Amino acid sequence: MKKIDSLIPDVLSDFRPDVHQKRNSVVMMWKDIVGEELAAFVRPVGIEESVLLLRVIHPAASMEILLRKREILLKLNSVWDEELFTDLKTV
Repeated sequence: MKKIDSLIPDVLSDFRPDVHQKRNSVVMMWKDIVGEELAAFVRPVGIEESVLLLRVIHPAASMEILLRKREILLKLNSVWDEELFTDLKTV
């Protein structure tokens, strides 16, 4: 009979988060990725396929997202080192 603590490494080695879990974990880091100033005016509200939907409450923040889109996508995708998001869409 094996002890439970000897089984944990085997169980954890089989754990591989799916793309939805990865996307959700990245969205939870939104404030760290874009900074507190921008996060105060823009927040993620959903995901449609690989597009992150953002609620923007100030027009200047919408422009900031547009100007920094490539940079933000690179940061979002670098968390798991794979392309989780292909675009940002403000709503």
